[in-house]
Amino acid sequence: MIARIGTAVLVVALVFSCATVPILRDESSSNVMRVPFVRVLLDESQMEITIRADRQFAIECLQGGQQEVYYSNQPVTIINQRRTLTVEDHNGTPLREGLDEVNIIPRGAGNRLQLDRYRYRGIMKLLPTGQTVQLINIVYMEDYLRGVVPPEIGNRTDSEIEAVKAQAVAARTYALAHLQQYPAEQYDMKSSIMDQIYQGMTVENRLTNRSIDATAGQAITFDEKFINAYYHSTCGGMTDDIESVWDRKETPYLKAVEDSGACSWSKYYTWREVFTEQQLRGRIEQYLSSDRGRDLVIGRITGVELSERTPGGRVMTLIVRTARDNYRFKKDRIRWVIGRTSNPDLILPSDRFDVVIGRDASGQLASVTFKGRGYGHGVGMCQCGAIGLARQGWSFDKILKHYYTGVDVGKIY
Repeated sequence: MIARIGTAVLVVALVFSCATVPILRDESSSNVMRVPFVRVLLDESQMEITIRADRQFAIECLQGGQQEVYYSNQPVTIINQRRTLTVEDHNGTPLREGLDEVNIIPRGAGNRLQLDRYRYRGIMKLLPTGQTVQLINIVYMEDYLRGVVPPEIGNRTDSEIEAVKAQAVAARTYALAHLQQYPAEQYDMKSSIMDQIYQGMTVENRLTNRSIDATAGQAITFDEKFINAYYHSTCGGMTDDIESVWDRKETPYLKAVEDSGACSWSKYYTWREVFTEQQLRGRIEQYLSSDRGRDLVIGRITGVELSERTPGGRVMTLIVRTARDNYRFKKDRIRWVIGRTSNPDLILPSDRFDVVIGRDASGQLASVTFKGRGYGHGVGMCQCGAIGLARQGWSFDKILKHYYTGVDVGKIY
């Protein structure tokens, strides 16, 4: 059943959905920050999206500055039709058409929205974008973290809770530092590895929620500014300077740090990928052809050399010599160029590797073996290292200060 009501309703919900993102402000006694919310892009690939809730929810329809609100306890479908939104009820009957925006707002405590198999806290904002529907989850920061920390840190035990706390603070800091990072968009974060993996309420668990609550409002700062709290799975023995991995400027708190074997328990602490000459040549030609927008043939590979290394031991310059030319690949791009034979859809686990050349009886290059350590870019906190240090009795703030050089960890709100 769907009920329609007038404009003068949903005052609390509308204040929440239209509020601006809180920012730091100076006060006489201390720096105070209101608890912020995060606008998370969940999807923008579908022409229609169906949303349901545990109980009754409100459907706010906006068109040309005018508002109309409906109530429903059945699923509704929002469709992009001619670059505007149409709302249909569970029977496929249109409720409103030609809309600029739709907000789905659950009513009552503990009432959650559901999209496919995932449940979410907060509200949903839907916008037309091209031929598809842009779906944005607006949720308070601490609740956002409940959907981020589990997929980022994995299933952990009580003995590893300090690592989970460290992950919570790092994820909170990353989000705080990136609010309004897409000024032309109505979202702050993407729910993927482009920012942080976010899967809503479905992935929440007791240990991660306890860790988030125990560190509520705590963040990492350097010179009183939020840091870019990058993190990765496994450093393989040492993290790295950010400017050595990416084309970014030097950052004092993102420096190469020894791991002292704390991440040696990770299955990616060591790895190997073996390519035949034909496989490696095909992979490089595929990458270069895609990068340059035209088919490219590089010729038979005659040699592979590592000419420079980063302070953390990663390959900074990889030279592939062929019968036709020499090709140089730099920094983290190397992982994307090489890829893997074990899974062609994935990139090389890390840039911390050596190469072993195999030659046939005639002396021609026949195979290249990449023998490496670590998983991920190697900048900032090593997650498996943090878990290893937690097992050794390190506190979450000590872990964070180990991986982020010269930082402060403290309560912001």
